[in-house]
Amino acid sequence: MALNNNIRDPLRLCLWVIGLLFLFSLLPRFSIGTWTFRKIDPLADIRTERRDQPNNPQISLDSIKTESSQRNMDSATLTAKTGCPPGLTCIENYSPDGAPLKYFIRALNEMHEKHKAVRVAFYGDSFVEGDVFCGSLRDTLQQLFGGEGVGYVPITSEVAAFRSTIRHNFEHWKTYSLLGKIDTSISNGPGPSGLSFHPQEENWVEYKPARRRFLRDFNTVKLYYKNTGHAVVDYTVNDTISRTENLKTSSKLQEWSYRGKKMSAIRFQFHQQDSLEMYGASFENGEGIYVDNFSIRGNSGMGLARIPDEMLTEFNKHRNYKLIVLQYGLNSVLEDSLNYGWYVERMIKVVNKLKRLFPKTSILLMSVSDRSSNTSGEFKTMKAIPAMRDAQRLIAERTGIAFWDLYEAMGGENSMVKLAEAKPPLAAKDYTHLNFKGGKKLSDLMAKSLLHEQKSYNEKITQTQKSKSKQKSKPKQKLKPKSKQKLKPKKT
Repeated sequence: MALNNNIRDPLRLCLWVIGLLFLFSLLPRFSIGTWTFRKIDPLADIRTERRDQPNNPQISLDSIKTESSQRNMDSATLTAKTGCPPGLTCIENYSPDGAPLKYFIRALNEMHEKHKAVRVAFYGDSFVEGDVFCGSLRDTLQQLFGGEGVGYVPITSEVAAFRSTIRHNFEHWKTYSLLGKIDTSISNGPGPSGLSFHPQEENWVEYKPARRRFLRDFNTVKLYYKNTGHAVVDYTVNDTISRTENLKTSSKLQEWSYRGKKMSAIRFQFHQQDSLEMYGASFENGEGIYVDNFSIRGNSGMGLARIPDEMLTEFNKHRNYKLIVLQYGLNSVLEDSLNYGWYVERMIKVVNKLKRLFPKTSILLMSVSDRSSNTSGEFKTMKAIPAMRDAQRLIAERTGIAFWDLYEAMGGENSMVKLAEAKPPLAAKDYTHLNFKGGKKLSDLMAKSLLHEQKSYNEKITQTQKSKSKQKSKPKQKLKPKSKQKLKPKKT
């Protein structure tokens, strides 16, 4: 009797579970806040796949896409592919003057002659957080053009333990994000990266360099803040040098700097902090290139519109960015939607805002990466991904900026599956995010595309100069004087 009960109980449990799964399969897809219930298919592994659905849907943007826009995109895509070396995805040009990255390339060309730093602001979401992508891109560019330092780092970070390009610890801070509600009574709004930080009692933040080339020590450390009262900073260098300074009082964004040599650690603590709002620190060493990673998990890119104009303008006076990269889209794709006209309209406003506030800065829009979801028991590219990529291309065309197709560069359809299942893996098993090896692979592709753009730009400039030189060297032909005709006397 006991044996029969032991057999029946697990059987009943299995039947209950199977019954519940079939009941859940009848429920439609729905969302509660940030949590989404996905439709369950208990027979996914044995169901025959439907072949009548297109695998490469076209985006429906009829309300805003014009024939002229389509012609421009077709022409730019064709031009980029025609002159592109095999294995490379070249940057598409939508600039009216034909040189969307001219400010960035000119700065690179003149960097060593003028002994200046060239800075890149890389705005993105969780795809690039923790320097998964930017770390390798920075390393490659610093190897080619010089520069030592990780660049901009926030005061606190969700991925501090995960990030390998700097060692970062902190306590007793309140963080405000452009994605959340900001208490305007104590905050000036989002900082230049989209984040702002308020020190609490017994606050501290400590930075130590990473054990990687170009990042092994600190030389110049900078802080960015606003202070409307009498805030004071205590800082300790290498656990030996301790100093106290009053922070400058102003309603405008300020830069504090300390220059040392081969520092192995720096620790900050702030007092009388009620009037103080911190934004971040920067670590660099003279001329060279620096990539500032402004990633915020969950950001769609549209939130950049919430950063005050004055904040960005004042920050750029200190940083003087020559290239802004925008990497977004993953947080706006909806599995059941292919129409992203609303996203195009809102991101056009964001890009035009950046163009207005950064008039001497090149802007590059990087397309959404591949992302896979479980379709009938198999991970495949979400149908919304190519649609979002096309929407982003339209944003670049409408705003006249550069566009780089990351989706195509990484291999297009189902490329994220291949990265996640590679040996060793190049992406996480969420089929959305890269690991550090995958980040290096894709950032190397981007670096090659940037270098190809620099080479093409310089060749055009050289060709133009040669043409002008030939025109000047041509001897001017002297005009022969017209022979004077003698007037014949009229016959009478």
